[in-house]
Amino acid sequence: MTFPVVYSRLSVPREILREAFYSLYHHRFRAALSMLGISWGIISVVVLLAYGNGFRGALDAGFRGAFSDGTVISFPGQTSLQAGGERAGKRVRVTAEDVLAIGELPLVKNVSPEFMQEFPAVYGNKQSSHLVRGVAASYGVMRAEKPQSGGRFLEDDDVRLRRRVAFIGSEVQRKLFGAVPPVGQIIRIGGAPFEIVGVMEEKVQLSNYNRPDKYCVFIPWTTMGGLMDNRYVATFVWQAVAPMLEPKAQTQVREFLAKRYRYDPKDERAVNMFGSEKTNEITDGIVGGLKIVLTFIGVLTLMIGGVGIMNIMFVNVQERTREIGVRKALGAKRREILLQFLFEGLATTFAGGIIGISLSAGLVWLLSPRPFLAELLDDASRVTDIHLVMSVQLVAVTTTILMIVGLISGLLPAIKASNLDPIEALRYE
Repeated sequence: MTFPVVYSRLSVPREILREAFYSLYHHRFRAALSMLGISWGIISVVVLLAYGNGFRGALDAGFRGAFSDGTVISFPGQTSLQAGGERAGKRVRVTAEDVLAIGELPLVKNVSPEFMQEFPAVYGNKQSSHLVRGVAASYGVMRAEKPQSGGRFLEDDDVRLRRRVAFIGSEVQRKLFGAVPPVGQIIRIGGAPFEIVGVMEEKVQLSNYNRPDKYCVFIPWTTMGGLMDNRYVATFVWQAVAPMLEPKAQTQVREFLAKRYRYDPKDERAVNMFGSEKTNEITDGIVGGLKIVLTFIGVLTLMIGGVGIMNIMFVNVQERTREIGVRKALGAKRREILLQFLFEGLATTFAGGIIGISLSAGLVWLLSPRPFLAELLDDASRVTDIHLVMSVQLVAVTTTILMIVGLISGLLPAIKASNLDPIEALRYE
């Protein structure tokens, strides 16, 4: 058996490191196999977690396409708690005036009543049925209704003057107008003429209520009174002054309505609210479960690589038993033997980790994006596909896992090496 040149006591950390790297070089093929196992484990962890990050990004893009930050959709319902002598089960009927009064609250920036009903829309000899929404001008900001070039959304004067103007979705344009530019054209809704002032730009919309916006027609809520009874709102939409203040704004709106309609402000069923907070809860639940599964698979793969390193290190200790005996006979301490073998294990682990992270960066770039929601939502921008994201946080998590695996893989063989009896080790054949 060939021993390293240095047999003296390794009291200096630099000498310990030199001996560790000498041993790795002397057994480079074995070390390369160990690094390969770790690299494969790191690639599994990074790519799977990057996929999870991309999945979260795709869902966020799908939800953000429907609502601006801090926007809350509210649905009047029935009371479920008794309050002020009123029995539970009373229907809450909110008027448009009360909705507009919500806009005066300190934590509310925008508000709009919303009336909805299906009507036939006619242009020339073409007719199709669409959901007509009677809304305020601020609705366009809250619901991210962006007009195509040359058009606009509803304005405050349209609402105030009860103008017969309409903003239509992209599918309404396709069905009624085809290739004809719709802005300035007249359509008839429920028999009444309306001038088209704008067409909705294509947007990603994973979340909607009643119908996706591209199939809808938007008119001033004041004008809606000529088509249907608009005394009580079906829904109303409002926006907090800042996204982080949305929970406090919801409490303020509930207290305002509870005082007007005499019910318990803690009764959430009286007025159901769906906003960014609930959207995040849904997204976090879906993505959180997926990430747990992906992390478990990746860590399991990395641990298998760690077990491979541990087995090779145990074999290494067995082959170098006489060498360890000579070192101890020359005065090397247990701590020095332990550190040398531990450094060998850690060096192998981290070298494999660096290679794995480097290869992972290339794979993340190569595999991104992956098809997901874009086809389902007709998303030409492809923002709802899964774009694998290799974030700093992901690398930090991976490095932490790698450190734990490397420490365990190198420590156990190192302890065995340091505990060898020098006399028995010298007798080993």
